[in-house]
Amino acid sequence: MLRSEQTATCSYCGKSEVADYQCPDGHYVCEHCRLSTAEQLVKTTCNHTKETDPLKIANLLMKHPAIPMHGTEHHYLASCAILASMRNLGLSDVDPLEIDKAAALARMPPLGSCALWGACGAAIGVGIAFSRALKANIMSGEERSIVLNLVSESLGEISKLGGPRCCKASVILSLQVAKKFLAERYRAHFEMGNPICEFKNVEPCLREFCPFYHE
Repeated sequence: MLRSEQTATCSYCGKSEVADYQCPDGHYVCEHCRLSTAEQLVKTTCNHTKETDPLKIANLLMKHPAIPMHGTEHHYLASCAILASMRNLGLSDVDPLEIDKAAALARMPPLGSCALWGACGAAIGVGIAFSRALKANIMSGEERSIVLNLVSESLGEISKLGGPRCCKASVILSLQVAKKFLAERYRAHFEMGNPICEFKNVEPCLREFCPFYHE
């Protein structure tokens, strides 16, 4: 960190303030966001971000120390990142209450739901986000089918990866499915290549067998 004493903008909440310290690349995190809980951070970031790529939103969030390597935080992180993306793309009216509702629903899958339920919470998070955005309900026709298919496709991609769980990879794979849907249905433009994993998995890692692995 470099001493700056210049105006800096928080990478998470977007607040500009005079900062004593700033990283050499110009990144800055305000005190409120540094001390936020995971859920506070996700909601604040997704309510304020202007980013349209849900994977970039998620990647920024996953870099914050409030988000552990593995955990249920990834379930609502995926949901809220998609809703923020759709709002910024002009595809859905998403207000803070909508973010709150999505987060509340995505908190329901327990830790280890990928094994206990046979359904990863990140994949379910994709379904929650599009269910909210498309106003799907149990009596819906097309909307309900879309949501079910998106969750199914996300789970399929996660299952093909194999190996022990990796919440980061599950989020990436699920959001790639979401991005593909947004590109095909709404002609949203994204970078669609495989991202490089920036995280250190202290548990057994697939390493070179993971498409996102980088030495």
